Amino acid sequence: MKLADYSQMFVSYHEGWDQLVAAHPDRKAVFYKLVLPLSMIPAFMILYAGTMYGSYYAPLLSEGGWLLLAGVFLAAELGTVTLMGWVIHQLALRQAVDNSYDGGYLLAAVAAVPMWLSSLTLFVPNLTFNIVCAVLGLLAACALVYHGVPTMAGHERRDDVRDMTYLVMWIGAGSWAILSILILLPMLGR
Repeated sequence: MKLADYSQMFVSYHEGWDQLVAAHPDRKAVFYKLVLPLSMIPAFMILYAGTMYGSYYAPLLSEGGWLLLAGVFLAAELGTVTLMGWVIHQLALRQAVDNSYDGGYLLAAVAAVPMWLSSLTLFVPNLTFNIVCAVLGLLAACALVYHGVPTMAGHERRDDVRDMTYLVMWIGAGSWAILSILILLPMLGR
């Protein structure tokens, strides 16, 4: 899949999605080629923000605290993608949609990309800007789920698939909120 195809996946049910479904990468390949490398970005950005602007974000947090926060966040990200892949697969089974766990994991990983990339805003020490960009990352992830669930399920217009799409979006947003709280808690002592 090309980067140009990825940009179309936000607005299309078929551009990029069809190629991704046809490639049918397994969970292990998705983990090593997409999830692990991109989930490292927020962890490194947390360390960067803590080292460069720690007194702005969380003045009471030591360098060791920032390292612990980055490690916990990385583990939480990896666990969240795995959990979301399982949730998508279980919801698909309940809706009698043919979708493997690998397919659910792939969708969870693809949808997480904008949120991972939104962490790059930590280069700018402005909490409002960081939060706005994180919310935009969440909205982009929702757009990917909105177009990805029906396409990967093979039923764009079925009501049960639409309901499943919204449920996955809500669960994903809740997961994102929990991950955000991991980061915001140390900053509340500002």
